[in-house]
Amino acid sequence: MLQNQHGQAQSTAFLPGCPSIQIVHHMLSEALDYQERSIEVAWKSEDQQNVFTLSIKADPIGRDPTWQLYQTSGGVLQCLWQYPSCDTLIVLNRVMSSCGQAISPVQLTAVTTPANETTTSGEFYYTPSSTAAQRKTVPLPVIGGTKTALSKQNTALSGELSFIQISALLQSIYLAKMTGRLQLDSSEGAAEIFFEDGRPIHATTPTTKGEESLFELIAWQDGKFWFQPQVITKKRTITENLDSLIIHGVQLLDKLTLLRNSGFKPDGILKKANETLSEVDLTTMLSLGEPTYIDIQRQLYLAIDNKTSFDEIRKSLNLERTQWIPALSHLFRCKLVTIGGIIDTRKRSLEPKTVDGAAVQAVMMTLRRADTGMFNYPAFLYFLEQEYFRGHRAGTPVSVIIFEMRVKTGIKEVIREPLPSNALNEAVLRIMQEKRHNDMLAHYESFDYALLCPDTKAEGAIIFAQRLVKALTKDPLSGTVNAGNLSLSFGIACVPEDFLELGLILSAAETARTYSLEHDQPVVNFRHIE
Repeated sequence: MLQNQHGQAQSTAFLPGCPSIQIVHHMLSEALDYQERSIEVAWKSEDQQNVFTLSIKADPIGRDPTWQLYQTSGGVLQCLWQYPSCDTLIVLNRVMSSCGQAISPVQLTAVTTPANETTTSGEFYYTPSSTAAQRKTVPLPVIGGTKTALSKQNTALSGELSFIQISALLQSIYLAKMTGRLQLDSSEGAAEIFFEDGRPIHATTPTTKGEESLFELIAWQDGKFWFQPQVITKKRTITENLDSLIIHGVQLLDKLTLLRNSGFKPDGILKKANETLSEVDLTTMLSLGEPTYIDIQRQLYLAIDNKTSFDEIRKSLNLERTQWIPALSHLFRCKLVTIGGIIDTRKRSLEPKTVDGAAVQAVMMTLRRADTGMFNYPAFLYFLEQEYFRGHRAGTPVSVIIFEMRVKTGIKEVIREPLPSNALNEAVLRIMQEKRHNDMLAHYESFDYALLCPDTKAEGAIIFAQRLVKALTKDPLSGTVNAGNLSLSFGIACVPEDFLELGLILSAAETARTYSLEHDQPVVNFRHIE
């Protein structure tokens, strides 16, 4: 059991052995859904001498979540590595490499025990979630410079909420250290927030006040706002700092959006998915959620009678947004409740389709090589063709980078051999850290590699390739491969800058790669070859 940053211990699930791809994918889904806590699993080494712990913590403003692998040996805890990524196969590959094991077919199996079952083996257990988590991220705004229009205290700020998110508006007022009253008027009603030196100190909405009001306002999407400088109040109903309030409010908005996408409406009627559910099963399913809201989840579930609107239930239980949104979200995720009906019979509700994350992972496994985590050559050709046609229709560029990575050996290092597996895995990890999410890394033919870069001109691809060269040579890839004996050759071609035909682009990139090798230039663009 590891200690979090606040010194609080967090429960860790023990596995009967090294994790599978489904477990790693499940951890990623849970971390994205519960951003405020770390998700951890642990297992013992084959000789039972060491304990490995894998943890993941999501980033609240949308960057890649961070994975950490720890090893406990003889009572001493050591962090082996820390790696930000959303690529579960790359993470699994690195875990296996650190544990000195190869990925087995069992670990690559994406379809395992059904979601409502629990696998146990002595002291080990693993409880998968019932549904795949889905979320969206609303990033905080970044405002450069010290002088902005908002820095003028005597300027009345006004505008439409349809053109700016309230979280961005609040952040702007905070950065400008403004003092005054922000008034809002929308279809939800009228509201106001008082600020002192940019810090919110008091807020009201038609239904509540204080921090709860801010959480409600972050969900407002229409209406008008205006700021009155130097209007102050003695009331103090807000104590939390603005960043914490915005992050919490955005998390609540994410959960509320998922509820709405499932067909939920406050004036609608909910129904229990299984009227015969036993108390033991109910307790078990509720325990999979956030411990803080277990009692509220139970109250909500027991109050649902298939005829009372949710608004009436919420009012009777006197629940705030910070209570009922997380609780109801978990009831939906566990499929304990469903949409029963709408008071307004003219409206039609839709039953959401469940996206089978295990099936998606199973497809991905057929397109990637388990030993490296990269897409195989046929998959690269398929995605290249799709991006080629998409770019042709949209008029956007597509760049292809074909490159080789070799280690120089022999007398005067004239022999170039493929990288050993440990050096190749380290190279893949560094490339994955540098590339964008929509860039595709793949094997190319037998021993080379390729990067597919959508919406990228040749100049952008050159900068990207140069950055990769620095990342691959700044530190040794292994004990036997370093910048001195590492041979890198990158060839770049672009549609439509170089050619319009798909086959010619590949030939051009290959030619540029060969030129790079012959002239000892790490990065060569086809258009620059004389």
